[in-house]
Amino acid sequence: MQRVSAFNVGHDDLVHDIAYDYYGTRLVTCSSDQRVKVWDADEAGGWVLNDSWKAHDSSVVKVDWAHPEFGHVFASCSFDRTIRVWEEQEQHDQRKTDRKWIERAKLADSKGSVHDIQFAPYHIGLKLASVGADGVMRIYEALDVVNLTQWTLMDDIEIVAGGSKESDGPYCLSWCQSRTEPQMLVVGCGRDHTAKIYRIDAHNKWQPYEVLPGHGDVVTDVAWAPSMGRSFHLIATACKDGHVRIFKLTDENAGMSASALQGVGPTRRRFRVELMADLTEHGAEVWRVEWNVTGTILSSSGDDGHVRLWKASVLNKWRLFGYVGAETADAAQSAHGVVGAASK
Repeated sequence: MQRVSAFNVGHDDLVHDIAYDYYGTRLVTCSSDQRVKVWDADEAGGWVLNDSWKAHDSSVVKVDWAHPEFGHVFASCSFDRTIRVWEEQEQHDQRKTDRKWIERAKLADSKGSVHDIQFAPYHIGLKLASVGADGVMRIYEALDVVNLTQWTLMDDIEIVAGGSKESDGPYCLSWCQSRTEPQMLVVGCGRDHTAKIYRIDAHNKWQPYEVLPGHGDVVTDVAWAPSMGRSFHLIATACKDGHVRIFKLTDENAGMSASALQGVGPTRRRFRVELMADLTEHGAEVWRVEWNVTGTILSSSGDDGHVRLWKASVLNKWRLFGYVGAETADAAQSAHGVVGAASK
């Protein structure tokens, strides 16, 4: 039995993002009040404040947890043009500083607001991708995972030609989670009104390859589905034109023998892109899409004030099968410090 309950996170301004950790027992929230808050699940199904602090000098717009293999670590990004990496301290260190979480690194290479961040799948190392208003995607790596104060800028990739500015719209990104595929990212490209697949070429440089077409406005969010043994990939996009789109990527080299595949370099790798679903039920700008852990259910949220859940039928047609909504008064309260949490 699923239930949805609201709890007051106590932020003094708009809540921009929430993120569960790998196990779903911790939650971090961020807000325009420049603060982040970490919450722990209790036995009654509620959330208890673990710690709260001023994390940035402007609105904090995105947070993301690293894989637990690297410890209790998450990152935050902000309109102040920085990314901060936070780690939970050991008990004896907490007694010294009266703080449970400490800033391990401040990454300040962006020349504009940082819009999105995401840690890479853990099997390729402790990497963090970011993209922001300057139209550049940056990939950092902690080469020594026990020393989170040192992050190396491995790549910076211009997403839109001729540079970018704040008014060109938000940028977004999502990693491919598959262990059997080369490193790949899907990136929402701001004013270009499209999303592109990036992967590493024969010279070890990130390059754009396939395009996800058909968007009528800025792509506000992208989400690469967990593969879970599928022979193809699914990518969802949210767009200001009010549509949620689901794309299918099929490897055009599928079916080749192992010996033949060895001769297919990264520059010759190609995916066939198909639009699987174009979902318009929101009827308003869509801001966020997210897959469940098996990549079988997609959730989306937008300016209509609803979180909608989508699932493919036996005929492989994507249909709305549920939604979570709130009355106008509750929605207004939600924008000023109250979030909803789902639990069993």
